[in-house]
Amino acid sequence: MPDMPNNESNIYSHTQSYAHLITERHAMVRPNTHHPYQLGASLYMPATRQDIWQVIKRDKLPTINSIIICLEDAVSHNDVELALTRLQTLLHTWAIHVDSINDPSRESGFQSNQQSEQKNQHPTRPLVFIRPRNPMMLQQLADYAHIDLIDGFVMPKVDMYSLSNWRMACQNLSIDHLLMPTLETAALFNPHHNQELAIGFKEAFSQPVFALRIGGNDLFAALRLRRPKNSIVYDTPIGTLAYQLLGCFVPHGFYLTAPVFEYLDQPTLFMQELTRDVSLGLVGKTVIHPSQIALVQQAYCVPMSTLDEAQAILHSEAKAVFKYNNTMLEPATHRAWATEIVNRADAFGTIDDGNSDYTSRL
Repeated sequence: MPDMPNNESNIYSHTQSYAHLITERHAMVRPNTHHPYQLGASLYMPATRQDIWQVIKRDKLPTINSIIICLEDAVSHNDVELALTRLQTLLHTWAIHVDSINDPSRESGFQSNQQSEQKNQHPTRPLVFIRPRNPMMLQQLADYAHIDLIDGFVMPKVDMYSLSNWRMACQNLSIDHLLMPTLETAALFNPHHNQELAIGFKEAFSQPVFALRIGGNDLFAALRLRRPKNSIVYDTPIGTLAYQLLGCFVPHGFYLTAPVFEYLDQPTLFMQELTRDVSLGLVGKTVIHPSQIALVQQAYCVPMSTLDEAQAILHSEAKAVFKYNNTMLEPATHRAWATEIVNRADAFGTIDDGNSDYTSRL
């Protein structure tokens, strides 16, 4: 999305008071490993932009977790050819510098042991996805030189009516590409449709379905509504639908991402919605402005006390039921939650909540 005036970022300046509580920097993307929590703050960028390469190599927006190069809603019909041309140029530039983007020390001709260790902990680029306009365009992208440099694709408006077309379009992609179908059509309001779609996702693709994106604004549009300015999404009909989508798709093993929050003058409300996003297990959130990145990452940091409980649950000698921090923990039922807490901490680090000095009761 186009950069907004610098003065708009000042509305978030007071939120930086959270920063001193973060005890471990979020690791963002780690080489050769991918978990949906690594999506974190995701920024859509029109493919017409000429600074995407600067974002990929972290000259701009150095802390962004993931970007989505958009060829759909963010690009007008008249600019599609320009967008595709600039995407090809980007891929060519990336191919030329592929070694330096994975190991920046090569450019200076040396690499210390410390730099080698840090390289594995703090990778040099965000996850990069492309959102095509339709299945036909995805088929076209599959033939682009160096397209394998891209981590994956966001597929817009996927439902049972379009699934077969998207399935055909993905047949020429690498099996290593990550797919993110977007749930944003009127069909998603039908629970029976969604059960079929969950099964369809498991059978349709050779590539992994990395996450399902909840397209909030398109779902509002299906109801002839717009997100209210003074309430979080979970207090609207789309919030009700989000709960239904979680209940349908998560038991099938899928992860979901949270809808965008488009009001830059409502930081307190944004934090309230982020709190709900995290509590529901949604693995990331689209941001519309760089000033939202830090807030997303802060919200996803794991309190040390929560991580302590998760690690106690996962301990190899944990009892079937035990008391820990005045809480009953039961590994048989809490293990899935504990595993996700550890995954979240790996991606975002921990935050000192002042209540983490517990004595294990194992």
